[in-house]
Amino acid sequence: MKRNGRIVSTSLLAMVMVLSMVLTLSVMPVGAQDPWEGYLVPQNSTGSYGADTYVDIYANATVTTWMWQVDIHFDLSCVNITNVDFTGCPYPMTQWHWLGPDGHGGYYVRVMGSRILGNYQPPGIHKLATLTLHGMSPSYCVSDIWFDNNLVSDPDNQPVQNSYTDGTFTCMAPQETFSKELVEGWNLISLPLTNTTNMTVANIMSSISSKYDALYRYDASIHSWVALSSSDTMENGVGYFIHMTSAGTWTYSGSAYTAMDIALEPGLNMVGWVNTSADLPDALNSIAGNYRYVAKWNATAQSYEVYVAGAPAAFNDFTMMERGEGYFIVATTNCTLTYP
Repeated sequence: MKRNGRIVSTSLLAMVMVLSMVLTLSVMPVGAQDPWEGYLVPQNSTGSYGADTYVDIYANATVTTWMWQVDIHFDLSCVNITNVDFTGCPYPMTQWHWLGPDGHGGYYVRVMGSRILGNYQPPGIHKLATLTLHGMSPSYCVSDIWFDNNLVSDPDNQPVQNSYTDGTFTCMAPQETFSKELVEGWNLISLPLTNTTNMTVANIMSSISSKYDALYRYDASIHSWVALSSSDTMENGVGYFIHMTSAGTWTYSGSAYTAMDIALEPGLNMVGWVNTSADLPDALNSIAGNYRYVAKWNATAQSYEVYVAGAPAAFNDFTMMERGEGYFIVATTNCTLTYP
């Protein structure tokens, strides 16, 4: 199992969100077999950057117990466990510790509870604690929430066979809305935001669905235009030519696309840009010496403008890469455009 955060597909995210909604306090993992089965409610949770999300730990115990202990691991770049609340826990002597790096690329906390000797906890479904999960990443991520070093003892201080069901925490980046005026005719655009649930043309272009009649990307590997339909998926870092039948305001929502890593082919490449502007030539330092020029489309004049690295300023039509704009980069070799 991967022990740190990872990006998942939009379909998996949808599954995570559905599971988060349908799980209730009385639900136990299917196929519970051990005398002690621990689980999270919700098993797969979703929160936002800078915000707290509360997740309960439950156990289904089919035997009488005296104490329990478990280590809970997570990817600190995505989420942090900042507090453990034992309200509702039937084990009166409780404590937790934030222990730091776990040696597997993540971090962990240790949580435990026990009863007074001679006063043991009968079988049942027990709420053990409530975790405070704090979103740590300004961009979309998913962290495993996984368990080990879990101990459970019976009244004779003998170990009880036990297990816990691992879960996940999805950190959603802050959402914002991008808006751009598109003129009648051709416009060269790109996507500065990532909609984590629906990147289809139908969703991203819904605000101007009645105002355009063609949408294209350029396939540099075969040097050919590709027409997009409403069901096709759009991507960050890609440039798109859209033909507007009348002027309109294009808007869509998502989280900021902050870093790009785009492979370029020799010759023409139609690329997008991130959710911020950057001066040239610094914006293209990653491909310095590997491109001839950059071109952008002046939608008002319906003509190209050009930037050539090293040329006198008077010869360049623009000196900045801007959010929401698409560009042609003429590469001289296979290279990778990264930013920042």
